[in-house]
Formats: sequence, structure tokens, C-alpha cells
Amino acid sequence: MEARAAAAARPLQVAAIGCCAETGFWDALRRLKLDVLGTDDSPIPITGYYTPRQYEKIASLFRICPESILPPSANSFGDRNNCPVPGTLVNTNNKRGFQNLDRALLLKAEAKKILHDITSGKVEQDPALLLRFLVISFADLKNWKVYYNVAFPSLTFDSKITLLSLKVASEVLSQDEAASLSKAFTEWRKSSETTVVPFFLVNIPPDSSATIRQLKDWKTCQGNGQKVCFVPCIFISYFCWMSSDKSFRRISLFTNYSSCISLIMCKYLDVLMQLLFGFYDHGNRGFPGWALRNYIAFVSLRWKIEKVQFFCYREKRGHPDVQQSLIGEASFPTPHGWDDPGYVPEAIGWEGETAGKESKEKKPKEIDLSSINPASQDEEKQLMHLKLMGWRHFPVNLDKLSRARCLLLGAGTLGCEVARLLMTWGVRKLTVVDDGCVSMSDLVKQSLYTDKDCGVPRVTAIVPHLKERCSAVEVEAIQMEIPKLGHYISANKIASVLDDCKRLQTLVDSNDVVFLLNDTWESMWLPTVLCADKNKIAITTLLGSDSYLVMRHGAGPGTKSGGMDDVIAQIGNLSTEDALGRQRLGCCFCSDTASLIHLDHNETLDQHSTVTLPGLTSVASGKAVELFARMLHHPDEIHAPGDISGMDTEHQLGILPHQMQGSLSKCVLSTVLCNSSSNCIACSNVVLSEYRRRGFYFVMQAINDSTHLKDLTGISDLKKPFACSKISTTIPVHLEKLSSARCLLLGAGTLGCDVARILMDCGVRKLTVVDSGRVVVSNLARQSLYTSDDRDTPKASAILGHLKERCPSVDAKGIKMEIPMPGHPVSPNEAASVLEDCKRLQELVASHDAVFLLTDTRESRWLPTLLCTNENKIAITAALGYDSYLVMRHGAGPGTSCGGSDVVAATDKLSVEDVLGRQRLGCYFCNDVVAPVDSVSNRTLDQQCTVTRPGLASIASGRAADLFTRLLHHPDGIHAPGEIAGTSSEGPLGLLPHQIRGSLSQYNLLTLLGYSSSNCTACSNAVLSEYRRRGMDFVMQVINEPTYLEDLTGLTDLMKSAAYSQVEWVDDDDEIDI
Repeated sequence: MEARAAAAARPLQVAAIGCCAETGFWDALRRLKLDVLGTDDSPIPITGYYTPRQYEKIASLFRICPESILPPSANSFGDRNNCPVPGTLVNTNNKRGFQNLDRALLLKAEAKKILHDITSGKVEQDPALLLRFLVISFADLKNWKVYYNVAFPSLTFDSKITLLSLKVASEVLSQDEAASLSKAFTEWRKSSETTVVPFFLVNIPPDSSATIRQLKDWKTCQGNGQKVCFVPCIFISYFCWMSSDKSFRRISLFTNYSSCISLIMCKYLDVLMQLLFGFYDHGNRGFPGWALRNYIAFVSLRWKIEKVQFFCYREKRGHPDVQQSLIGEASFPTPHGWDDPGYVPEAIGWEGETAGKESKEKKPKEIDLSSINPASQDEEKQLMHLKLMGWRHFPVNLDKLSRARCLLLGAGTLGCEVARLLMTWGVRKLTVVDDGCVSMSDLVKQSLYTDKDCGVPRVTAIVPHLKERCSAVEVEAIQMEIPKLGHYISANKIASVLDDCKRLQTLVDSNDVVFLLNDTWESMWLPTVLCADKNKIAITTLLGSDSYLVMRHGAGPGTKSGGMDDVIAQIGNLSTEDALGRQRLGCCFCSDTASLIHLDHNETLDQHSTVTLPGLTSVASGKAVELFARMLHHPDEIHAPGDISGMDTEHQLGILPHQMQGSLSKCVLSTVLCNSSSNCIACSNVVLSEYRRRGFYFVMQAINDSTHLKDLTGISDLKKPFACSKISTTIPVHLEKLSSARCLLLGAGTLGCDVARILMDCGVRKLTVVDSGRVVVSNLARQSLYTSDDRDTPKASAILGHLKERCPSVDAKGIKMEIPMPGHPVSPNEAASVLEDCKRLQELVASHDAVFLLTDTRESRWLPTLLCTNENKIAITAALGYDSYLVMRHGAGPGTSCGGSDVVAATDKLSVEDVLGRQRLGCYFCNDVVAPVDSVSNRTLDQQCTVTRPGLASIASGRAADLFTRLLHHPDGIHAPGEIAGTSSEGPLGLLPHQIRGSLSQYNLLTLLGYSSSNCTACSNAVLSEYRRRGMDFVMQVINEPTYLEDLTGLTDLMKSAAYSQVEWVDDDDEIDI
């Protein structure tokens, strides 16, 4: 397109720069945010790439690419088509923060940097500073989207830039000058030093030998002894005319008569030189590019030149394009006050914004990253929660976890749960050993199997179930019976058992960690011997009826004479210490409490089978996997000393105990430290020496000869390692009561899946599940019921099929619904829909016997809590923090001070006691001093997501389901008083606490008792009275104005008095809610 000369001076019009922000850049930002920056939202220096126009009809775009994430000082990438330009990236932690950014202020801050670079002289050394750019963004890591805007700040002052003339270069330059200039630009663009410099000086002397100089050579041009005449751009044409055809036919193009006279005078100066201020022009239109604005400001402010002759350099297919390059002149009077130290210039420059027009709210651009490498993306999504742990808590060593080879001995109740939780921790190499088949009775207990697996070997069935939750996991399945101590082997089976022993030895040797998850403790003996011999990490989980033991075995013995390679020599020199010189920790056979016998076939079915309280497996499995992860992150690993609860530790994952013993019925947890026993039948030096000397001949003799280990270790009686407490068989379990109990589960995520499955194991057969979300890849390993086939399916629908697969008799319903929440205001258009949801939830609570509050946010529990209190329904809350959990039952609703049934009367006369005359227990909100509000929108991703240690949900779920069954069996039901661990007020099924709080970092367990607060925002009489009086109008007001609750309950006055008294409130649930 040909440029037309201006008939008169006019405001400078420039072509805006278009930005191409490549997908790779945003992916690099996503990785940087997730792996390095975390919650840090400080501005980041980045690099963009600028280039002159390359094609005649296509303007060049400013590029932001993967290399851009590196700051200019660390970025060596740059060539003729990629001039590095410094920029600033402001990436917010959440979308609300992005929306609330003060864009004008940010633009001014960048403009101030440009002005400083001009006045300080930095631009002369690094001209690209004139093109500084700004990117604001929000990287939605969870949904793999990025929202962003780009700006190229341009200084604006009280004085305006006026365009005096503008022409295409070919109409101004002579052929010689054009040829010389093309040659000069070709050389300039070939040099790696100069090709990346977007602003420069163009010298065209009378002999037409054009040269290009850098801005830092300005003083040289001034001081070379020659007279430099700054002639308007059209003067160049005069020399062309005078030297070639001696014609003055274009003299009319002079801007004014005086310019003509000046030219005629200058033609007699043989030292005359024309100087143009050149820059790379990205545009393809008949007016200059955006970069000219700051360039003119620089020339005017730095070098005090009010009239600037400029050259807009463009290319065509990599060569100088004189036909489309522009030459022009503009004036810019010096603005007032710009040199004041505190002066902050105004600026424009947001992409899509037009200079001179009032800027409007910019709609952010959106880019979807979900199409990037879908295969590896699934794995990244599954590991995101582990990376988010590093934002505030602990940097997980994902590489170490992914390389750890774990051998699971047992694929039953414990094996399924441990395998799944290991995948959640990032373990990707599993070997599973089992000799059994899936039976119908396994389905509600063993979390991975479905009805289609019945009759199939567990090791065959477990592999696809693990793969459909995590495609990256490598699973080796081995059908094999582990030789058991005390189980006599007949002569015709010796060869087969010997092969099994050797195979087990090979498996232990080729893995890093061994989980002993067998049903019988005698099957743990040989793996324990092999692990001690090979110095392998071994973790044992033993279950009683309502108690459990989780422990790590100590390291194998060192030798008294270090460095000995000869096995025979080492046999006689085994030390009582490990290789680090520490006292060895014991194995599961070191603390003996009962006689060792082989399995008695005359035992009753409950003794022969794994009869445990339904929630016990989840609690023990969670602790076993957490113990493994903590141990793997300890610098001494297997040699790490044992910690006791209450010890101080600086490690972010907390203490590393040796043994954990717990009881569901007593609500206790103790950490125990036990050193290796010299009489241990599995890890003592005498046993290991004998094994190393005789090998499997020793093993076969120990299995068949019940006195051999007794004689070898010098003990009078072989003992079992753990006393598994039993629930009396005379205590009736009310199966009819359990099967008829209608349970409403609010939330079908990590907690919801586990609680639903455990409730079915307890005997519950009527379940309603409410959730508003859909199954995504990151859910699969953490949420026990879903598989890859459920992706993008509503959780409320997907969970039903999986419940039926495990228990065909269950009556399950799923409802896709979002629970209305305080602090999440609704628009008038949404009000009717939200009101319907409130009414629907009210009906659901009224039609069920128990409600489980398993949602992710605090505010989502408010309305269900209010409704349960009003309807006097059992409510169980399970809430997770990073490494702590809360499980509690809400107290009963209030009684009335009058005996009548009139609602209005009852509203005014609510009692502080329940209908049995007991002081009401508190609800989840009774300790709060503020109303529940939006806890998601203005929080970082690790606070929005369920970022917890992977084993925590299993522990809390087991506790929640167990608490429900105890409450249901109590004669007073919801009115049962709260009990504290250690008291003598235990019922027939054990302790019935009000609240259970546990921590994985300190491995402590607390039972707490709290009563209903008169200031509670959910269960206080003031709130209930208002709800009963106004109904859903009250609820809708709270949703839109949550602080109304503070006024209603007196919290506002309480906080004022606290402020006057200088009381510091501590929200003790901060570690629970995420």
C-alpha cells in the first residue's frame, strides 16, 4: 500500500502491535508456577521477541514463546527475526485477583521504567528497553486454562506528537541511496551483534554511502568534526534530483518555503550528512508502527530534538524493502514537568486499545492447554496435588517416589487400599503377591474389586483396576502362596514350597520396599527374615477386631569388621547395631505377646476370617502409606531412628515413629519404640546367621519343626507379635437398624467415596449421594470408586454404578446439585434456581436419618448444619487439612420451654437443652467467631483444592463411618452425651466421642467435647428462631449477606468488645479447612 503525503500536519497515527503468545509459553508458565513459584505472585521478568515486517501484506507479530519465560540476562536466544525485548509478567494466584488488578496502575509502573531508562541513558546501551511490554495473567492450573492480557506501554504527555510528513522510502531516495541503504541494512542484519537491535541511526551522506549506527554512537556522530544538518526527510530527494536529472520537479513536497531555502544552502556544503532515526517497523500499513511513539519521546527528552526525522524499516522475505519502508518527520515539543524525580507519566498500550480513545474494560484472552500432550497430561494432573503440597508445606520428591519399587504381600482388604494410596503418593512401580480369589464377601471390604471379579484370582483382577485409575503405573502380579511358619509341609510339596521361597527371595531382593499385608501373622515370618537379610524397608500392618498395629521394621545388622565382603566371615560378625552404628529397631516379631501355633482348623469362622470393624482397614492403610512416605523422605531412610509422639521435629512431614498402635473403640493412638531383640525369631543375629549359613534348608526346617526356632533363639516359647483385641461376640450388631438407616452423603469426592463404601461394609443399604462436580483425571487415584471410564461424568451418577457393583442390594440414589453457600451471592436471574436447591436440600435432610457433611469448603456445610439442627437429624462432619483431620457428630437440636407444638410458640421458646434435658453438643460452626464466607475465590490453588497427605482421607473416612455406627447403636442416639478417651464411660461398642481430631505430623489423637454456642452462626437458638420464622427468605439473605449472621448472633458485638480488650482470636480450624 502506498503512503500518501499529508496535506497538513496532523496527530501521529501508529499501527498497534499484535502479540502472538504461543501455547508453549503458557505451558512453561504453568510448569514454573506449579513447580517453582507456588504462591509467589511477584512480577516475573520475561522476554518477548520483536521483528520488522517480513511479508508485504502481513504485519509481524510480537512473539512470546517458551524461551520467553527466561529473563533477558539468562536468555541467549535471539536472531534476525527475534529481537529480545524485556517484559514483565504479573501472574495472579486466582481469577478474582486477576480481575481486580489495577491495569492502569500497572501500565504506569512500566511507563515509569521506560522514562527512567530514557533519562538514565540505558536506552542508548539497550535500545530494546523502549519496547518494554507487560503481561497480566491467571494460570488456572486445575482446568489447564490461562486468562491474559498484553500491553506495550507507550508514554503520553501533555504535549502531543504531530506528524509533519510521511512518504514511502522509494519516493524519497535516489536509486543510489536506496541501493546503498539496502546494502547497509543487509550487513546490519547479518551481524549477530546488530541484527537484534531494533532502534538505530541511519546516516546518508551526499555521496550516498549509507551507514547504520547504534544509538550509543550518537555522541560520535555529534563530535566527528562534521556539520550535521537535520534536514526533513524529503531533503534526501533533493540530492537525488540534483545529482541525477538536475530537476526540481518535486520541490513542492517541501514542508515549507524556508525548508527549500535551507536545502539550497546546504547543497553547497560538501560535508552535508542526512541523519534519520530508524527502527524496525512491524506494520504493513501506510503509517508507522507502535514503536515510533516511545522512540520520538526518547529523542526529544534525551537529545532535546523537537523535530525528528524517522525511518520505518520493513523487509520482504528477509531482504530490505525500500518500496514499503517509510520516511517521515514528526514534532514533539518538550512536555512540562517530565524531569521531576517524582513524575509518573501517563501511558496507553493495552492490546486492542486505540490511542487517543478512552480505554474500556478489556476482556481477557483465554487459551486452553488441555490439548498439549494428552498422554503425559493425565499423569501431571494425577500428581498435581503432590506438587501443590510443596507450595506451603513440603516439597515432595516425586522422582524418588516414582522410582521406588514396592512389593505388596497381600491383595485383600489392606492390599487394595495400600496399592491405591501408594499410587496417590506418586508410586508407579508395584508388585502384588496373593494366592486367593475374589469372593462376593470381598466386594464391600476390598475397595478395588467389583462383582465381575468374583472367582478371579486377586492378582489378576487387581491389575486392570489399578491401571484404570492410573495408566502410568507398572504392575506385576504374582499368584503365589507365601510359606507360613508352623504350617507343616509334606514331602511331596517340599519342592514346590522351596521354589516359592526362592521366588519370594528374588522379589524381596528386586524391590525397595515390602508391605506385609498378609491375613495371618505366620505368613509374615519369611518376608521379615528376607527383608532383614537384604536390608530392605519393610512395613507391617496387622488388624485386630477393633485395633491395629502399623510399624516399620528396623535395618538389618551391620558387621563388627566393616568392609568384609566374604559372606561366611560376616555371618560370625553380625553386630547388634545397623550399618550407621545405631541400635537396630525391632521387627514385628520382636515384641512377643502370645504363643506361636499354626492355624487351628477348629477355630470359629470369626477367628478364621478377617473380622474387623469396617473402618479399621482404612485407618490402618492410611497410616501405613504415610509411614512409608515419611520414611522415604528421611535422609537415613531405613536407618532413621524411631520418634515418639510429642517429640520436636523440624521435618515438614513430622515425626517418624517406629510403631503405631491404635484402637477404634477406645479412640486412642500410641507411638511405641522397640529395639531389635536378641531372641527375635525373625531378625536376631542368630537367626540371620543361620539363614545366611544354611539358606532355605534352614527355612524349611523352621517351618516344619516347631521347636527349632525356640531352641535356636533361646526362648521358652515362641510368641505372636501383636495382641489383636476382639469385640465380644455377645454384643449384638443391629443389622436391621443399619440396613434401614437412610444416609445422605453431601459430597462424592475423596471422602464421599470412602465413606459410602465403608457404610455398605457396615450394613447400610440406603444411600443418597449429592454432588455438583464431574469426575476428572486427578480424581481417579484419590477417589476410590471412580475409574477412567467415568471421566467427565457427574460424580453423583458415576458413583451409583460402582456402589451397585460392590453391593447389588444397596438402594442408592445420586443427585447432581450444588449446595447454596453463604458468601456466594446470587444474581436476580439465579435466585429462583438457588431457592429451589435450598428447598430440595431441606426435603432431603428431612427424609433421611443421618447426614454426612463431606464437602470441601466450610461455607458449603452451613445450610446442611442448620437444616439438620432444625430437623434434629444425625449429622457427621469429616473435614481435612493438609496433615490433620476433624471428625465430629453434631449435637441434637434444641428442645422447647413450652410443651405445645405451635411453631410460633416454639420459635420464641427454644431451650438451651435438648429434648432429654441435656446440654446440647456443639456443631461444626460453634467455635467460629466469624460467619462462613467465600473461602475459594480469593485463595490460592493449593487452598482451593483438596491438598492433603494422601492417607489422611482414608483415616478420616474410617473414623466417620465408625462414629456413625456407634451413635446409631447408642440407646440415646443423637442425644448421647460426648465421651472423652480415658474415661470409664464407654458403652458396649466402645467410646462415643463428640469430636475426634488427629494429626499425621505428630501422630496424636484427641477426643474433644464442646457444647453448643449461643453465638453459633448455624445451630444457635437465635439462628434457628429466625429460620423457623422466615424460612428460605432468611437463608437467601444469609447467602447474599453472610455478615448478617454476625449481627444476628451477637458476634459483631463480641468482636467489638474483643477489639476493645485487645483479645487475639485464633481460628483453630484453619488447619482443617482447605
